[in-house]
Amino acid sequence: MSDTKSKERELTGLYAAIQSGIWLIGLAILFYTKNWFPGILILVALSGITQAVLQGFAKRDAEKEQVVQAARQAALSVPANCPTCGAAISAESVVWTGATTAQCPYCKAAVPLKA
Repeated sequence: MSDTKSKERELTGLYAAIQSGIWLIGLAILFYTKNWFPGILILVALSGITQAVLQGFAKRDAEKEQVVQAARQAALSVPANCPTCGAAISAESVVWTGATTAQCPYCKAAVPLKA
């Protein structure tokens, strides 16, 4: 299996702790009640469902981080002056039309971001 596929299947941080907690609590309940046969199947099913839900949350968090990183990089690449009208601009003064596209607040021209 490729490295990226295996990383997608691994839970880290808080999500891994939640999954571990489900198993520890589930096994403790099974030891206490001694209902091993139906109990272990229920625990495996519950673990699989929560793993799928937690992977969805982890993927969404990773996508949010990528958007934030792209916006941060775009803010750092705004030129000091508008190439059309020559006005002084900054990341705070431009009108952001997208995560990585900006517009001059004075002449409304598209501002090409520095590479």
